[in-house]
Amino acid sequence: MPAWADLGRDATDTGFGIPGSGAPTMLAGVVAAATPTRERQRAFRLLGLARVAMAVLLLAWFLLTADTPRRPAPFVGVDLGLAYLALASFHVLLSLTRTRAFGWQMLAGVVTDLGIFGLMQFLGGVPAREFVLSYTLPVLAAGLFGTLRFTLATAAGVALILLSHALWTQGMLSAGAEPQLIGAGFVGAAYFAMGALAWQLSQRLARQEDRARRSEIRANRQLAINRHVLLEQPDGVLVLDGALRVETANPAAGRLLGLRDWELDAPGAEPLTRYPGASILADAVRRQAGSQHEPVVFDAPGGLRLQARVQPLRNLPGGPAYVVFVQDLRDVTQQMQQEKLAALGRLVAAVAHEIRNPLTAISQANQLASEPGLNAPQRARMNALIAQNVDRLNRIVEDVLDLGRAGTPDTIDLQPLRMLRELQSEFSPEPTGRIAVFADDPLATVQFDPQHLRRVLVNLLSNACRFASAGEGAIRVRLRGTRRLREISVANDGPVVAPELRAQLFEPFFTTDSRGTGLGLYICQELCARHGARIEYRVRRAQGPSAFGEFVIHPQLARHSPRP
Repeated sequence: MPAWADLGRDATDTGFGIPGSGAPTMLAGVVAAATPTRERQRAFRLLGLARVAMAVLLLAWFLLTADTPRRPAPFVGVDLGLAYLALASFHVLLSLTRTRAFGWQMLAGVVTDLGIFGLMQFLGGVPAREFVLSYTLPVLAAGLFGTLRFTLATAAGVALILLSHALWTQGMLSAGAEPQLIGAGFVGAAYFAMGALAWQLSQRLARQEDRARRSEIRANRQLAINRHVLLEQPDGVLVLDGALRVETANPAAGRLLGLRDWELDAPGAEPLTRYPGASILADAVRRQAGSQHEPVVFDAPGGLRLQARVQPLRNLPGGPAYVVFVQDLRDVTQQMQQEKLAALGRLVAAVAHEIRNPLTAISQANQLASEPGLNAPQRARMNALIAQNVDRLNRIVEDVLDLGRAGTPDTIDLQPLRMLRELQSEFSPEPTGRIAVFADDPLATVQFDPQHLRRVLVNLLSNACRFASAGEGAIRVRLRGTRRLREISVANDGPVVAPELRAQLFEPFFTTDSRGTGLGLYICQELCARHGARIEYRVRRAQGPSAFGEFVIHPQLARHSPRP
């Protein structure tokens, strides 16, 4: 693979000319045929300047050694040095003005160096050791900008030139030429190693440049996305530095805080305290610099009531910063109202759907009861059906009213074990042991409203009694945790809820029992949420024949108080 082949490729330039000009395919496989990137171009220009410096040194050498004995045609060497200086200067000028046909520029430079350095070495006479190091330039150029094959071919050309010069000097030396041949062989091998090393380094640099280019593209893309998100964000967003200077702000923040457009176009010019519409917000940021607190509510210009949330950003390059989110409380209130109306609409629709079925049954039973010819047992069955559906309607209404009566919870530290002992006797008045209660710590407490927790436990125990067997320990209530409860679980030996139905257990009016209203578990979830707790259904020993399901309450553990 050519070095740099995938970097900065221009589809309109093959490196050997404009498409359609008949650029040789064979050469394109030997030399990297790509439009150079800026780093490649800079390296190539630096190498061109080194060639100009080498031309000046060689020209000076020929001028200083013109009268040295055994230097054939010294003035021809001077002319050749002037010609090389002109060609090297032309190549530098070409690299500064054109980036197209880069492959031709590099190939011409390598061929020119090999040809002119070889001629200069032969014109320099015996032993002309001064020219051995000059071949470093073409070998480096081939290794940095060509393929491995082209690099090795260039090193082979250097070795052939050195060996040919050693053989040519055999007739000019009185002694044997073996030392010259051995020295030329060693230098040629060194150029092979240097060329391979340069090519390996060029490959590594190519991969690093490719990663850097891709990282730059991702960073620019992310920056553009962030700008778009900020512009489209309906809430105000500000980024402040440690001195509370505005680094970034979207138009919504300027509108809410009364900042002028020129203040947003020149971020960082003034601290936030200098802006009349944001001085209160600046004080709030200072107060919350140490940690995150509750949202700050303040009055802004124009009579707006705003709410701001401050998020400190620490350990950032250049010092700490703050991200401030500003909301218009009118929008927040409106959104909450819409959510309440939507929830109320869903609840009303579900209640209407649930009421329709018992009303239909009552209407049909009433019509049948009014028909002549019915005997007493039939009329009694119709009356029982009407009473049963009336009771179902009453339970639906009571459950809906319980949701409205919940109000603000009166949270205290209480011991659920005492409450469970009372419920155990209520649900199982006879000593059958159907409901078993276990506690890791009998004195463990939980923060809950007593009436709410009782309603949750009543619903869970009523649900378990409908599906559990009548045997001893069919319903098991366990309190896990010491000092502070971690879990309250209610399990029974009844059938496990099917996996496809578990996601709907806590939805309103979902029930698998024809006698239930479908609001019990929904009420449990709502009451738990009001205390920061959550409730879930899970299956234990799911892979065995003794699998059973249990409802688990996870109380909130954020606050702690000593044991009563």
